Amino acid sequence: MSAISDYAAASKLSFDAIKTGLDTLTTQIKALDDKIAELQNSPGAITPADQALLDQAQTMSAALATQATALAGQVQPPPTPPHAT
Repeated sequence: MSAISDYAAASKLSFDAIKTGLDTLTTQIKALDDKIAELQNSPGAITPADQALLDQAQTMSAALATQATALAGQVQPPPTPPHAT
């Protein structure tokens, strides 16, 4: 392989990892938004079921923050492009 094709392959791996991580976070954010909307649409005083929804939302939020931090630490930038000689 040439330096350019090696660079392109390494870049693709890096970008694929970034995309996978962001897709996962996007899905989890949507699920958390749905849980919050469900809680907000509950009429009246907080019921035991509402408290369970709130507990789920808090757990989901904490997990999302942990995964976002982990993603930031795991994702490697693409390699340095080769220079013409």
